[in-house]
Formats: sequence, C-alpha cells, structure tokens
Amino acid sequence: MENRQEEIAPRNLFEPKVKSPILICGLPGSGYVGKLAVDHLVASFKGRLFEEFYSGSFPPHANVDGDGIGRAIRGELYHCETGQRNDLLVFTADAQPTTSIGEHELSEMVLRAAMKRGATTVFSLAAYITGGFTAEQRVFGAATSQELLSELTDNGVKAMKEGGISGMNGIIIGTAGLLGLDGACLLGETSGYLVDPVASQVVLEALSRILKLDIDLTALKDRASEAKELIGQIQGMTDQSGDPRGAVRSGQPGYIG
Repeated sequence: MENRQEEIAPRNLFEPKVKSPILICGLPGSGYVGKLAVDHLVASFKGRLFEEFYSGSFPPHANVDGDGIGRAIRGELYHCETGQRNDLLVFTADAQPTTSIGEHELSEMVLRAAMKRGATTVFSLAAYITGGFTAEQRVFGAATSQELLSELTDNGVKAMKEGGISGMNGIIIGTAGLLGLDGACLLGETSGYLVDPVASQVVLEALSRILKLDIDLTALKDRASEAKELIGQIQGMTDQSGDPRGAVRSGQPGYIG
C-alpha cells in the first residue's frame, strides 16, 4: 500500500461543516441510473464540491467542457446541506476506474473521507438490468446487515437473493462492511439499453422513504416522462419488426451493476 498516494491523489478544496452525514454514491454505469440519481441530489440540494480524487486508473483521456477547457478525469465528493435530519455526502465521478485495484483503492479512500466527516452509513445507487422493458420498474437492494436489509424491504425494496453487484457500486458496499460501516445498494430495474431516468427516479423515491428525506424530484420526473415516451416509441417499432428486445419483461436480470 506504500504507493497509494501515487495511485490516487485527493485534493481538498475546503472543509465542510456537516450534520449527521450519510454517504451516497453513484457512478457511471448501465442506464446511468446511479449517476443521474446522485447528480440530481447535488443539483436539488445545491451541493458544494469539497474534495476531488485523481487516479492513474481512470480512463486515459481528458474531459472538455462547453468552454473548450480540458481537465483530468476525477472523482468528486460533495456536501449537500439538506436542512433535515441528515446532511448528505455525495460521491460521483466522470468514470469508474479501469482496473480492479483502482476500484478497490478509490472505494476505500472515499469511505475513509466520509468517515472522517462522521458518516457511519453508505448507500450506493446502481442498475438492476433485465434486458427488456418493464411496465413498473422496481427497486432491488442488498445490505451489509439483516437490520439494514429489513429497513429496505419495509420501504418497498425487493431483497436480492443471488447474483453480484459489479464495479465500484458493489465494491464500496463490501468495503464499507469491512470498515465497520452500514452499507446498502439500491438498484433500479432497467433494460440496460438506454439512459434511464425512470430507474433513477424510483431509486431516489426508495432512498427518500428509507432516510425519511424530502427530495424534490420535479426535474427528474420531467426527464422520466420524456424517457417513457421514447420507450413507447421504441416498443411500437419493435412490435412491428418482431424484435423481442422491445417486449415488456419481468424476468431475471442478465447483469447487475
């Protein structure tokens, strides 16, 4: 572990004053379910970026913004002051690390950064991929303890009974348990074919119930309505072509992440 600082370099911008924080993580992945959800939290609560993470394990390119300015790929940790029982520490990134070592090291560094600010619980938000469109998208979940899993199921989350959660969305929960934190992953049911704000919406609705946290979902609901219209158009075209991928399904997923 001697080379950890060479692998991942944190950059602290300021030190936030937090109230009973809960760590929420969402990374780019299938359907962008977790990424859309945490971006909405940051926008809704006017989150402030207070720590950045740079890693040699991120994809080898720079991001260019609308002003033509290029910057390195990075992870971002925001403080969201909610005015409610718990503040949120929200972690996201431009991309996930491309190596398993990078994923494990970044997960542990983010968790330790949250623990330093008093967090004892972490939720990751991810996709539960079915390979087909579903009429009513559900939320599945896994947790590091039976007590926390019961909180999930009491709030309408269906417990996962098998399978794995890939990438940092899963690693960060497993590592949380090793570090003595309570951890859970909420996975929104999605086809895996399209960016899916509907799945992001149902995940945030479940998170809101579990944490008893009021979240303004207006903007995300508008995007979800547009996505539903697009899915309806796709289903209409695939019904005509006979492509089974357009069918409404409720079976087991082919991939979770």
